[in-house]
Amino acid sequence: MTNIDVIRRYLDAFGRGDLEAFDELIDPAYVNHSPSLPGLPPGPEGLKPIVEDLRRQAPELRFEEVHLLADGNFVAAHVLVHGFGPEPARQMQIERLRDGRIVEHWRVTG
Repeated sequence: MTNIDVIRRYLDAFGRGDLEAFDELIDPAYVNHSPSLPGLPPGPEGLKPIVEDLRRQAPELRFEEVHLLADGNFVAAHVLVHGFGPEPARQMQIERLRDGRIVEHWRVTG
């Protein structure tokens, strides 16, 4: 499985609210670098409450892939985020992977 395949599975699991998938996709040392979410616990346990909260806010949440670019252990994802209003939001995120799991995450949504 390529790093792009991992990110596609991650985006799909996020959109479906499949919390169990994050145990496989997210490294226990995972760090979310989003400045709007300081002090999160590491690993899947830090991400799962975010997924639950966003799915409560937007039950129809889904990510539409625009571009995925891989360079070594990094994947840059340009996605459209649907479910928070009549028009999708554009999002750029960078994921660092190690051994088939996401280790670090950076995101900008506009």
